[in-house]
Order: sequence, then structure tokens, then C-alpha cells
Amino acid sequence: MQSIYVVPRLFRVYQILIWITLYAAALHFFDNVYFFFQYPEPAWLTQEIVALLWIPIAFMAHRAVDLIYTAKIERSFSVVHGFVLANWISLGHYLFACPQEVLPRINIAIFIQTSMASILFVMTLWLQITRYPQSLPYSKRAWLRNIAMYAILIIILESIFPSDFHDWWYAWLIR
Repeated sequence: MQSIYVVPRLFRVYQILIWITLYAAALHFFDNVYFFFQYPEPAWLTQEIVALLWIPIAFMAHRAVDLIYTAKIERSFSVVHGFVLANWISLGHYLFACPQEVLPRINIAIFIQTSMASILFVMTLWLQITRYPQSLPYSKRAWLRNIAMYAILIIILESIFPSDFHDWWYAWLIR
């Protein structure tokens, strides 16, 4: 007979926060797909690719919640960190247009998505530091692997299909 794991209240809140972050991402992704040509995008990104990128993000959220339900909370943290980074990638729209040039609806969708991901990130770190400090090295490795994967993929895509970057954010790099 299989034992039933009752998720403690704190981790129920954590699960709910993961789902809310996923719904915030859905708001942005579906708006991006439906109004694709209103969004500032890199040259290599198409409407179909945006739609397909939703799938791994949804799988990450589902996997993290599933790990919590099966009492593998420590393993869920690395998945959540990848999920947070995938949500923060939405800020990349601002590499191609300054926020003032982007429609308010788009700015709001990006703000909601990245804000929820940031809240989830803070809660994840708090849980790790206070309850599961032994999980922190695994999360560090997950961040390094994910950032390396995104960087390599973007460098390859940009070398094949170069984009026109907006220069509004260059001033921050010069300072």
C-alpha cells in the first residue's frame, strides 16, 4: 500500500505561488502569440516558437509541484530556479525596444510575469536557507547550467539571424 503524503501548509502556499507564476506567464505568452507583431522580438523568434516555448515552462511548473506532492521538496528547488529564469527571460523584450515604446498592455504583462517569478524566487531562497540549506549547491549548479544553455543558444541564433538591438540600455553599460 502506498503512503499518502500530506503537504504542509507552508509548502501548499509554495505550490500555489508556482501555479500563480505559471498563470502570469500564460497571460504574457498568450498575449505575445496573439499580438506577436506588436512585441519587440529578436530576428530569429517567430510566433510559432513563442507558442512552443510555453510547453517547457508549463512542464517545469508541473514537475516542481509534482515533486512537492511526492515529498521531494529539495529536488523541486532546482526546477523552480529554472522556471524563474525562464520567466525572467521575458525581460529580453526590452533589448529590442525601450519600455516607453512598448504598449502598456505588454509592459503590464511582462511586469506581472516577472514580478511573480521574483516573488517565487525569494520564497524559494527563503525555504532553502531556512529549511533545506543543503539544497543550495544544487541550485547554484542549476543556475549556472541554465544560464550557460541560454547564452549558448542565443549566441548561436544571433550569429545565424542577427537582431537589431535598441540602444536605450547601452547607457547603463557605459557607466
